[in-house]
Amino acid sequence: MSQGEFILSNYLKELTWSPPEERQSDADQRGGSGQVITFGRPYWRIRFIYDNQNDAAYRAQTAWLARRKGSRVTFTANRPGMRKPLLAPGMTNEGLSVVAVNIAAGTVTIGGLGTNPISAGDMLSYYTANSGYWVGQALADAAPVTGQAVISVHPPPQTPHASTPVPRLVDAIGEFKLVGRIQNTERHTRRASVSFEAVQVVR
Repeated sequence: MSQGEFILSNYLKELTWSPPEERQSDADQRGGSGQVITFGRPYWRIRFIYDNQNDAAYRAQTAWLARRKGSRVTFTANRPGMRKPLLAPGMTNEGLSVVAVNIAAGTVTIGGLGTNPISAGDMLSYYTANSGYWVGQALADAAPVTGQAVISVHPPPQTPHASTPVPRLVDAIGEFKLVGRIQNTERHTRRASVSFEAVQVVR
C-alpha cells in the first residue's frame, strides 16, 4: 500500500467526516456497569459525493478512482468545512513544529503558534514515524504560552516523524483507502455523479 494523490475537488458536492469509529466492545447494559474493551485505534470514515459532473470531470474522476486499485493505493484528504482554526483563520502552517506528543495523555504540543489560539473542534495533522498521516481534532480550547500550546486531541496521537513531522493546522490531512462499492451514475445529458466511502489508514 502506498500513499496516493490528494482528493479531486471539482464538482465535490458533499464530503462527510464521520466521528472516529471506536473499535471496542459494548459495556454491560445492566445498570451501566461492565468493562469496555478497546481492540484498536479509532479511525475516521469519509463519504464523498460528486454530482453534476461534466464529461471532462467525470473522466478525470473515474481515472482517479481506477488509480486507487481498490484499497491498494491510498490518498489524502482534508476536511473542507474545518480548513482553518476557528479563531485564527489568517494563520498559516509556516513555522509550526511538533514539540511533544503524549500518547497516554492524548495531547500534542505545537510550537510556532505565536498568539494564535486553538479552539475545540480545530483540526490538526502531522507526518508519523511510520510514514503515514495522523489527523485529529482538538477536544478543548488551548491558549499558547510563549508560542506553544498543549492540545488535547482525539483520536489519540501517534509518534511523529523524527525529522519531518510537518504539522498542519490549516488544511489538516489524513491518509485514506477506498472501502465498499463505488456508485456511478452516467446520465444521457452527460452530467454524471459518483459517490464512495473511505476509511483512514492508521500507520
